[in-house]
Amino acid sequence: MSLRTRLLLLVLIATLLPAVVGVLLVFDLRRAEVERARQDLAAATRQLAQDLTNTIRSTAQLHYGLSRARELDLPDRAACSAFLADVLKEHPQYTGILTIQPDGKLFCDSLRTGRELLLTDRQYFKDALGPTGPLAVEPVFGRLTGTAVLQIAYAARDQAGKPRFVLLASFNLEKYMRARMTTMPRGERVAAIVDSKGLVLTWHPDGDPLRGSSIAGTPLFQFVRESPGAGMRDQLEAGGQARSWVASTLPEFPQAGVFVLLGVSEKSLLAAANQRLGQALALLSVVWLLVFAGAWLLVEWGLRRPATRIIGAAGRFGGGDYAARIGKPYPLGELGNLMIALDDVFGLVETQRAVIDKLNADLERRVAERTAELETSNRDLESFCYSVSHDLRAPLRAMDGYALIFEEEYGDRLDDEGRRLLAVVHGEARRMGQLIDDLLAFSRCGRGAMQIGVVDMAALVREAVAEVAQGYPAAQIELGALPNAVGDRALLKQVWLNLIGNACKYSALSDRPRIEIGGRKGELENEFWVRDNGAGFDMRYAGKLFGVFERLHGPSEFPGTGVGLAIVQRIVSRHGGRVWAEGKVNEGATFSFALPTKQEESL
Repeated sequence: MSLRTRLLLLVLIATLLPAVVGVLLVFDLRRAEVERARQDLAAATRQLAQDLTNTIRSTAQLHYGLSRARELDLPDRAACSAFLADVLKEHPQYTGILTIQPDGKLFCDSLRTGRELLLTDRQYFKDALGPTGPLAVEPVFGRLTGTAVLQIAYAARDQAGKPRFVLLASFNLEKYMRARMTTMPRGERVAAIVDSKGLVLTWHPDGDPLRGSSIAGTPLFQFVRESPGAGMRDQLEAGGQARSWVASTLPEFPQAGVFVLLGVSEKSLLAAANQRLGQALALLSVVWLLVFAGAWLLVEWGLRRPATRIIGAAGRFGGGDYAARIGKPYPLGELGNLMIALDDVFGLVETQRAVIDKLNADLERRVAERTAELETSNRDLESFCYSVSHDLRAPLRAMDGYALIFEEEYGDRLDDEGRRLLAVVHGEARRMGQLIDDLLAFSRCGRGAMQIGVVDMAALVREAVAEVAQGYPAAQIELGALPNAVGDRALLKQVWLNLIGNACKYSALSDRPRIEIGGRKGELENEFWVRDNGAGFDMRYAGKLFGVFERLHGPSEFPGTGVGLAIVQRIVSRHGGRVWAEGKVNEGATFSFALPTKQEESL
């Protein structure tokens, strides 16, 4: 995976996790918005019921005032009706106002119809004269007009408490509801008034087919009877459409059996919340894109491009162009210091090479000086590599630490995918830490003086096998004859540990893992080898085996960082030897190295 891809993924993860949290917060806000819409609907229903209650109270005050009018006590029926007709003109909210004698006979009528009616069977008449009077309320359809009205009756009595007459005002519910609905968006909400038997008195808007029908026995009416004013019920069908409904009785006149209902479709209920949700998500997307673009530009200009310049200059320098330099501009901070230091090292090496040309005349002395200078430069480079590797740990720890803080602070708000991505960040941090450890190990194997002596290779291999075999109990390891060697025992043991460990690892998936270890003595050099029957490799890529971080198998197939064989080559090279490998895909591999028999002459 390229550096650009790795950085892009890192920036994506770093910006995506806050974006996910933002989306969750936006949806929380949407839920709160929906709840507010439901509460507003309930408040509107209660307000309608309260307004109707206030109308009843104002009618009661009108009745109280009319009951003291002299015109209503006169025996002249026509004069009484004319007086009520004038009153009706001042109060057009009523369809009619009339008086009823205590025996139930209609006396005067604001409509001046001259009708002879006996109203003793009317519930409002009975209630007004009964013990619960003097005010009675009954919702009905007018017999003459067919209009839904609220009959508001008041019993006027003399000083002795004897009934004088009953005043009746028919409040026009149709006109009342029509006026209230003008303040509501058409088609968004419906309002209805039903009586205690489920009879629909009014339905607005577009409710002509429903007026006079009954909703008794429907889930809507069951909700109205069981929970008036107590919350909302969703998806109740009435009038051919499912809506969310809120119902309320008249606060001060529950005995009147009047229910006020407001219903709204789910689409309408959620419309405002969904609109704000869309706007919030759009804004969040724009912000995320801007943050992502800004972060990527910072990474691109502040890290990837300088790293590319470093890699390019190092590649040219390694290819023999000793005049190659990273060059200005140098960014501020550690990366800029690294670029300056590398340019200084490149300049130093170039100067030293210009010196392997001026001092050719005195070859022996120049070779010795060059060797010393190269060793110094190598030590400097190794020390520099060691320092850089240590310095890399600080941002790595910071990245892992911030990821851990993020997990602790916001982990409960993340879904499974968010937690998986956060685990990827932790895993990559650990993997980078292992790479740094291996790089330090590679650097250490090239430093320090070697303790040269005769090494019993057979005994050394048995020690290495004992350490490695614990992790691979199924492996069958066969040890052949091994000549002694001259070298540093600790470093040569590391060679055997790496080679035997690799053989066990890459043959672990075989049915019967088998490792052969052997060697032979030669005149100029002694050869040693480790052969396995594992995964093998394609010989076309054999040249990559001993490079730092070079792997022919992915980490998902076999663990490791690709430094083990590079360490082997470095140790063998310090001993003046050579290392090579042969293999075939799925048919095993043989890794060999040779050490000079005259070690002292080759160092």
